[in-house]
Amino acid sequence: MKRISTYIAAIVLAGSLSSCLKDNSQPDFTQNKPVIELPVGSSAGNGAGNSIAASFTISEIPSDYFIYVNYAAPEANTADVVVTLTVDAAALTKFNSVNGKNYTMIPSNGYSLASNKITIPAGQRKVKFPIKINTLNLDPTKTYALPITITDGGGYTISGNFGTLISVITLKQS
Repeated sequence: MKRISTYIAAIVLAGSLSSCLKDNSQPDFTQNKPVIELPVGSSAGNGAGNSIAASFTISEIPSDYFIYVNYAAPEANTADVVVTLTVDAAALTKFNSVNGKNYTMIPSNGYSLASNKITIPAGQRKVKFPIKINTLNLDPTKTYALPITITDGGGYTISGNFGTLISVITLKQS
């Protein structure tokens, strides 16, 4: 009797596992519309933007820093896409409030942007948006944040989850 119970249990287990193999449904991403996003960072999933940590050594020479701007779509873009980004103090206020943080807005002399626009060339999906961090103008005892928000997706939808990126900036001595 014990042997029959073991066989029955084995058959039931095998049958339950094989049912998972019959599910052939896969999401159809080919119908998705293109979205412009700042994909790097960890999402808190609370609507207050994503964050990424960045640490810089204090130096007389401004540090290079990059964030990525992405064209998320099933197919590559067929024409250049010009994306506009903004340093968004309101986004940092919301991020701090929702996440219980107290990051200090990086002062305007603590960073520089070559432009607030970046072009994603035709056929590409992701480009680096360059930022210079002027560490000599920052207080090493503070944790700063540089909030960047996409304000114009070049005619495409701006991601609701990845439309803002908060770069949390700390300094270290050399």
